[in-house]
Amino acid sequence: MATKKSTTTTRGARGVGEEEEEAVAAKKPSGKTEEEKVAEAAEIGYKVAGPLGADEKPFKPYEPVFAVVQIGSHQFKVSNGDSIFTERLKFCDVNDKLILNRVLMLGSQTQTVIGRPILPKASVHAVVEEHALDAKVIIFKKKRRKNYRRTKGHRQELTKLRITNIEGIDKPETVAVAA
Repeated sequence: MATKKSTTTTRGARGVGEEEEEAVAAKKPSGKTEEEKVAEAAEIGYKVAGPLGADEKPFKPYEPVFAVVQIGSHQFKVSNGDSIFTERLKFCDVNDKLILNRVLMLGSQTQTVIGRPILPKASVHAVVEEHALDAKVIIFKKKRRKNYRRTKGHRQELTKLRITNIEGIDKPETVAVAA
């Protein structure tokens, strides 16, 4: 009977190694903490604002405003409602709201604001629509008369973003057209 009591007490007791395992399990499968993910996303030029709610309607009617935004090492000229393909953005899922904070230039019909190099109070809001693969690129190497041929393929991972809002510039009043 004494052995039964000792086994029940060891089952209820918590080992030192189990706490470390729980701390490791708390990290996401990528192996990075939340702070590391936020820092890496900020380095690329975006911030994940969270998932898009079921009752949210982020898309607004077209406004004649544009922005030049930098994501990673690429620059895009976008306006409200545009859809762009960027290199795959880490740590964001489909229907996540993003805030692109590296805005280089804003423009409308009445004014243009150019950053040096970025505009500090400007931001562009976007929603992740899908993650996809680009068309296959074939790399073929050959050295003639040496029987040397190598074929390799590559498909770039892409993220499709839909621009929902541009902040940081005065938007002109939309004139309703009488039908």
